[in-house]
Amino acid sequence: MRAKLIIFLLILSSALSACGTKGPLYIPEKAYPQPTTPSK
Repeated sequence: MRAKLIIFLLILSSALSACGTKGPLYIPEKAYPQPTTPSK
């Protein structure tokens, strides 16, 4: 019984920590074209 509880808590904690993990953010060039000249 105790082993099942520990395994359940490990799976639950890993699933909850994965919810906040995101990859690198990027802006698609087709939807939002970036200016090629630097603005001052």
